[in-house]
Amino acid sequence: MGRNLWAACAATAMLSPITAFAHARLMGTSPAAGAQLDAAPKVLTLRFDENVQLAVLKLSVGGADVPVPFDRGAAAASQVSVALPSLAPGTYRVQWSALTADDGHVVKGTFSFVVAAH
Repeated sequence: MGRNLWAACAATAMLSPITAFAHARLMGTSPAAGAQLDAAPKVLTLRFDENVQLAVLKLSVGGADVPVPFDRGAAAASQVSVALPSLAPGTYRVQWSALTADDGHVVKGTFSFVVAAH
């Protein structure tokens, strides 16, 4: 009887809808990761494959932080854009983390871009 119960449970599990919990993925950025820019960008944009709420955004150049204010209470969205201060030439590192709106999982990453000197 135990064998039949196990078989019934296994069959039920195979027929039940499976919910896949995937984490949000960063689909692209502007400026793009690794970009070599002739002019400093005025806006930083992160595009995700699902809605997220930005939790951390750090911008640094040469190890020094560059303040970038953003609204931690903003509604979740698949695209997050923040205004950048005036950026001098240099290699900028962006560190971010976000909460996936559907399940609250944290996703994070880093990328860099270069503002060329003229």
